[in-house]
Amino acid sequence: MATRTPAFTPVTMSASLFMRAAFVFVAAAGVSLFVLSEQTSDFFAWTIKPSITAAFLGGGYLAVATALGLGLRESDWASVRVGIWVVATGLVSILIATLLHLDKFHLHSPLWTARVWAWSWLFLYVSLLPGLLPGLLAAVWTQWRQPAATPVAGAALPAGLRISQWLLGGVMAAIGATLFLTPANAEQLWPWSLTPLTARMVGSFYLAIGVSLCAAARENEYARIRVANFAYLVFAVLQFVTALRYPVVDWGTRPGLLLAAVLLALFAIGSIGIRGGLKPRDIGK
Repeated sequence: MATRTPAFTPVTMSASLFMRAAFVFVAAAGVSLFVLSEQTSDFFAWTIKPSITAAFLGGGYLAVATALGLGLRESDWASVRVGIWVVATGLVSILIATLLHLDKFHLHSPLWTARVWAWSWLFLYVSLLPGLLPGLLAAVWTQWRQPAATPVAGAALPAGLRISQWLLGGVMAAIGATLFLTPANAEQLWPWSLTPLTARMVGSFYLAIGVSLCAAARENEYARIRVANFAYLVFAVLQFVTALRYPVVDWGTRPGLLLAAVLLALFAIGSIGIRGGLKPRDIGK
């Protein structure tokens, strides 16, 4: 009897359009925050202090833009769904944080650049996302439940990498949830000062990456996590650049050590995943 192979699952048109629209906004936010970290009062939706926080969030947005940009080059849903979990989780939590702290945004700033950013942010997260997210999340859930082709011999992830993904994913999700739910206690987990709004934003990125790491471990195949691996690597590298640019982190404290451990682990997981995905498959054996 012939073995039944699950069909190829294409990326839906709605998911593709969402990814394109999100890429433009996310990339713009990332560049603005990372490059103009000290000018958020003029060139962002709300003023972010200290500047290292703006650069950190900018690195997060650029990592998400990496996942979206690479995802747009893929046609198989199985190759992009881990990256989509980063986007979907982050967008939902950032939407909630925006609604909780709407008074902090530059909606009535005398500077037109700040007002444009604030209203663009408000339109995307408060007006546009509630209409798009239900359909996107329904598509994510439906396509997530569809079986994908069984990995070819040698394509599965090594046990050590999967365990590391589960562990780091759990740690990042826990830190992210704590920062989001109890931002007043951020100093216990974070090596520099965060406001309630920025604590929730940082927590949103940690939560999104943590969820995606667990999803990557579940996928258990190099090709299906390629998009996410590049995002992990970009996130870790840009945060180390941020730390060098703004040398305010005391790496000897518990929050400093925790941040260093997370970024080093994320760099290692992303690098190993990318290198593993480039290895030639010994399919003929």
